[in-house]
Amino acid sequence: MIATSLVALCSFLSQAVGLYGCSFETASSSYTPFDACTVAPRADRDAFVDDLLNKMTVPELVRQLHLTFADNVIGPDSRNELYDDYAGPYGIGVIHDWYPTNTSQYNDLQKLNLEKSRLPIPFMQMAECLHGVGSFQQSMFPVPLALSATFDSDLMYRVGRAIGEEATSIGIHGCYSPVLDLGKETRWGRVQEGLGEDFVLTTHMGVAYASGLSKNSSWSEPDAVIPVMKHFAAHGSPSGGINAAPFVGFGWRQIMSEMLVPFKAVYELGGARGVMMAYHDIDGIPCVVHPDLYGALDSWGFDGFHIADDGAVKNLQSTHAVADSPASAISQWLNAGGSVQYYDYPLPTYQSAIEDLVKNGTVSIDTLRKRARGVLNAKWDLGLFHNPYISDNLSSAALTQKHEPLTLEAALRSFVLLENRNNTLPLDPVSQGIKKIALVGPFADTYNFGDYSGVWGAAPIDRAYTIRHGIEEYLAANTSGVTLATSWGANSWQYNAQYPVPRDLLATPNGTRGALQATYFHDTNFSQKAFERVEVPNRQWGLYPPNGLNSNNFSAIWEGSFNVASDAEGWLGIAIGANSTGRLVVDGKELVSTPYSNSTNSPTIMGNIEGLPFVLANGMSPPLGSAPFSFKAGSNHSVRIEFAVWNTAQKFENVDSLNAQLQFFWNLVDREDPVGKAKDVAKDADVIVFAGGAGWNSDGESGDRATMSLSPNQTELVDALFEFGKPVIMLIHGGRPFALPDYYARAAAVLNVYFPGQRGGQAIAQTLFGLSTPGGRLPVSIPSSSATLPALYNYKQAAHGVDYLDLPSYALYSFGHGLSYTTFTRSDFTANPSTFSDDDTITFSVTVKNTGRHAGSDVPQVYLLRRVSSVVQPLRQLVAFKRVYLASGEEKKVEFGLEVGRFLKIYNRTGGWELERCAYVFALTASDHTADTSVNVTLHAN
Repeated sequence: MIATSLVALCSFLSQAVGLYGCSFETASSSYTPFDACTVAPRADRDAFVDDLLNKMTVPELVRQLHLTFADNVIGPDSRNELYDDYAGPYGIGVIHDWYPTNTSQYNDLQKLNLEKSRLPIPFMQMAECLHGVGSFQQSMFPVPLALSATFDSDLMYRVGRAIGEEATSIGIHGCYSPVLDLGKETRWGRVQEGLGEDFVLTTHMGVAYASGLSKNSSWSEPDAVIPVMKHFAAHGSPSGGINAAPFVGFGWRQIMSEMLVPFKAVYELGGARGVMMAYHDIDGIPCVVHPDLYGALDSWGFDGFHIADDGAVKNLQSTHAVADSPASAISQWLNAGGSVQYYDYPLPTYQSAIEDLVKNGTVSIDTLRKRARGVLNAKWDLGLFHNPYISDNLSSAALTQKHEPLTLEAALRSFVLLENRNNTLPLDPVSQGIKKIALVGPFADTYNFGDYSGVWGAAPIDRAYTIRHGIEEYLAANTSGVTLATSWGANSWQYNAQYPVPRDLLATPNGTRGALQATYFHDTNFSQKAFERVEVPNRQWGLYPPNGLNSNNFSAIWEGSFNVASDAEGWLGIAIGANSTGRLVVDGKELVSTPYSNSTNSPTIMGNIEGLPFVLANGMSPPLGSAPFSFKAGSNHSVRIEFAVWNTAQKFENVDSLNAQLQFFWNLVDREDPVGKAKDVAKDADVIVFAGGAGWNSDGESGDRATMSLSPNQTELVDALFEFGKPVIMLIHGGRPFALPDYYARAAAVLNVYFPGQRGGQAIAQTLFGLSTPGGRLPVSIPSSSATLPALYNYKQAAHGVDYLDLPSYALYSFGHGLSYTTFTRSDFTANPSTFSDDDTITFSVTVKNTGRHAGSDVPQVYLLRRVSSVVQPLRQLVAFKRVYLASGEEKKVEFGLEVGRFLKIYNRTGGWELERCAYVFALTASDHTADTSVNVTLHAN
């Protein structure tokens, strides 16, 4: 019973540091969080951790410094049957890739860990929380870059708070977020994970997100988690944009002045208790052993834990060649300052090496204790030593439902309007005489959530919208006589991919829309019926069987029908995970049958980013697990899916840590003439909406690109659409900029929608038709070509002292740019105090009025202009901003602050921090490159 474990834990705590007041119900496993024991005032964290460390053996210390892959203890039967062999009396320190599906799964393993360990030290569960919990069963928000485009720190806080709540509902204690890498090299596939190119914007938005996760550093609250900031440091400027390549920025001054600033702020203000050390190198020294990086953390008083990014410790030996053995790599990691290794070396190797290193004096026992201290500090802060369990009353599903409106709000506020010629947007079918809208492109009717969003960047889809779905919903409710026709015209990348069948096109046999009727069986031959439920047939089960089944050996049948929204000679299929069988029957005829394959790899689920060799070899091949199918718009087909799985699949850390997967998919890119089919749809339309850009298979981790143009197949499609001479509205998806100067110049309107999350399709529709006014601003500058990178806004004068002969070197659209459907005036710009010192906060004030017809938002931005300094300064640098929402005709006075000590000091020639005594000129602009509209104020440093 849980209460019994609490008795043991409180007894241990009492012996360790003199706790008192333990009280709980021992006859039941129910409890109220945090009432199990009360910490005596004299029993502070340091005294407790000191005492505990002195009691711990080397193997026990090692377990606190090793990231445990959950399946190593949970086992194929999902009953924690491997715990004794793996953890033994030493316990689990930190666990990952677990994602329990109910509270009892978490509580049972925590209880087992406390009862089996010699010292009942609770474990800490870590998780990915980039823009949603890594279970991929809960809310999926826009990617961080899109959230940063909102320039709305309040919204960012609320998103962090929502994700923190959802994470704790399944026992997660720490989130690998926020990503604070400055995206200065935009060929890098992971730009979408960060918050933009600018360190001030990244600092404010990173602090807001982390504060939401940590509930303003209230870590011991039951709905708060600890943020683990990453990737430390300077990970966003890799050579050539290749992930993990060496840093190629300007040098250590830039790292100190820009790249470390967000980390320091998120630690001091956002409640971070962990930091993930990056796996690249800076000037020949890998980050995981870089003394200056650990020195910076020490100078901030950082007392949390350091975790290496996946592979970073092993890379010391395998990639960087600065170690010649596991023992050498591990000793360098620990002696440099590192604490928790990821999945690099197997636990027996890791533990044996450390035991030998301690025996031979290479790593001292004091060093080992210092490294474990940070982990134990975090556990104390989380309140795990007082109550390590979660409430039985928590409902992950209820929280996810509660946060649906926030996923829509976040998407709406993230869109950046780049162009809007002749006020094309918002669309008004009556005044503009629109009778037919052609929606064309690979994202017209597909889900596109970005990286860290499950299989194909489209999980979960139970509450998701495609753009077609969103527009149809709007037209049905608000207009009559307007036709929407769709055609894909091109794949999202250069091969025939798998795309989930949109949920709104599904129906159960009794006519319930949005899902199929599922029947689950306890066995693998469809005979022992367990239960029925209504759900989308796109499932990925983690380390546990579906709730309601007691074994990972099971089968299921989904039945119902699907509608078709586009004409195409395409493909229809099912994709299944390892050690499974699947059968797809359409209109009573077997279309696809995938036999059982005793393999550790999925037989038919394609990877998110397949890579160039796959494209070259398979660019024209049908999607795996599919069969040709003739799709006719408006047609309806019956469908039956049969699926069985055996629990013999080997799970792998970080990827494929799943027992079973099933995806019902299609591909509506016409096999014979995709562009011709799209042209047929567009030729008689009044307006063409192109939904293109990047998807999960060309943008993300390991999705680095040398060019910043559309893929060749999308380029062919867009060229064809412009030939009609009709208004073309471009909806650009992706997690980094596209350099498309010719298209941007010809388009009637361009809306940058990024990866907008589960309600993105609905948000796009509402924005197109004016239910919402776009107000986002670019967090990353858009170049005219990848050849002109870097195209940063905060450049030094010499960077553009001489222009190229063939291309403009400046950004096409600069950081901070963004249009609106309405207009604003700004007046009465002031700044106080007029003189300032290190500890001051400068308060800017401006009055903003909405002078247009639409409700909307403005983002006053304050830039520090170049001054005479001992260190070369950029021509302009963002220092403060505030997003303000105004109804038509409304006026507000807006105030926002600038921390002098955090943002105005320079890292001087002698390697020290200095607030220079001089005049500081601040410019208020709507977008930084419109200097002629600036209003300046001049202040002086004391």
